Amino acid sequence: MFCHFEDVLNSAKHMQKSTNTDHLNENFRNFLARFDSLVHAVALIHKTRTTECYLIDTTYPEQWMHHYIANSYQNIDPVIATARHKFMPYDWTEIKIRNTSQMKMMQEFQKIGFKSGYAVPLHISPSMLLLFSMASHKKEINFHDRTILQISINQYHARYLQLNTTDSFKEELSLSDKERECLLWIAQGKNTTEIGSILNMSENTVKYHLKNIMQKLGSHNRTQAVVQAINLGLIHP
Repeated sequence: MFCHFEDVLNSAKHMQKSTNTDHLNENFRNFLARFDSLVHAVALIHKTRTTECYLIDTTYPEQWMHHYIANSYQNIDPVIATARHKFMPYDWTEIKIRNTSQMKMMQEFQKIGFKSGYAVPLHISPSMLLLFSMASHKKEINFHDRTILQISINQYHARYLQLNTTDSFKEELSLSDKERECLLWIAQGKNTTEIGSILNMSENTVKYHLKNIMQKLGSHNRTQAVVQAINLGLIHP
């Protein structure tokens, strides 16, 4: 089924109204059901401790998940390993298989009919990230679908943080005064040069602060960082 931008807007409205994580997962599943031959998993992953991986939701085949957990594949999964040092979405073709265990796991997954995959890591704190992993029976997940998926995932991400951010988590996500100033000017439509002039700092310093902000929030661009910071109450334009 072809997914239109109107579907994305409707899905965003439903996700924003989600009252808990289970409800959010249900709304996200309903949206993904519009895509043919697509399954997904959402997991909370520690960036350095490879044994800390917590499954939030999945539509992967039940038999595969039993096999996956029984073999502790979450500890060697190359999709997860790649997410720990990636800040941008990636196609599974970009993944480097580093040992025979990873190769075996991926070959077993292909044997049950999956031919392509796409992953979106969102860094929600200095130590944790949310990983969205999608797999398809098709030869590729095309550009249109990847774009639509990423927009919806960003909305899930923002609502997930709203629902699950504790006071201590907010403290970990706090922005410095300079970071907050830079982001507020981004919200006003200013570019790097203009912000540097206003705040009396070099363009490289502005870029440094903005890079730190995006890493803290797990944002892929400046606009998304502004939206997420507003949702978390970190800035008030």
